[in-house]
Amino acid sequence: MADNYAKLWVQKSSNQLAINRAQQAISNTGRALPCRVVSVSGSIVTVAFEVSAAPLTLPNITIPKAESPWIRMPTQVGDKGVTMPADAYLGGVSGLGGGVANLTRPGNLSALVFVPISNAGSGPIDQNAAQVQGPNGAIIRTTQGTRSEIVTNTDGTTVTFGTSTIVVNGTETALTFGATSLVLNAAGITMTFGANTIVLNGSGLSINGESYENHTHGYFPGTGTKVQTDPPIN
Repeated sequence: MADNYAKLWVQKSSNQLAINRAQQAISNTGRALPCRVVSVSGSIVTVAFEVSAAPLTLPNITIPKAESPWIRMPTQVGDKGVTMPADAYLGGVSGLGGGVANLTRPGNLSALVFVPISNAGSGPIDQNAAQVQGPNGAIIRTTQGTRSEIVTNTDGTTVTFGTSTIVVNGTETALTFGATSLVLNAAGITMTFGANTIVLNGSGLSINGESYENHTHGYFPGTGTKVQTDPPIN
């Protein structure tokens, strides 16, 4: 029977043809490969593959990140991840192109998305707490209704709701509510109410620029000239 197999060349050729077609189909599918970010442009990244493909050289590719407009990641050059393949053209939804996808199978490196991956050398601050961080902090805000926003960055933290704000930084803490404000810093406390200002610091208390410690009370006897009747308050 072994000799018969050698004589049945059609069977042998068909078997090899099936193997070749299967290998070709597999090679045409999208590739989920390890990669690292080499440049960032908004929500789009260019990645280099972290894989030895000798004798082939895999090109750097520009692809969208796996994120929504509701939670943005501060992806940095050097971040590691993996490419996630799609079964159809992504240019229409990613903005890298246009048009509408069809069921034509894309090239194996043309419909990929960057997915970040964790690293054993970069653990969380607290395993039981959510962690939001970035080189310049984080922003939490509403997109509708009265503006409500929390911005924390290298300059400090600002909480805003409408015209009211709270600012905490390395030099002061300031609260503002319309025309009323309170500022606390190393020099003292300053309170503003419309056109009036009260300052409390190492020199004492002043109201609208006048020292409270040295202020006096005048007396008007009838329609006469103002006469000082009380000494300064000490």
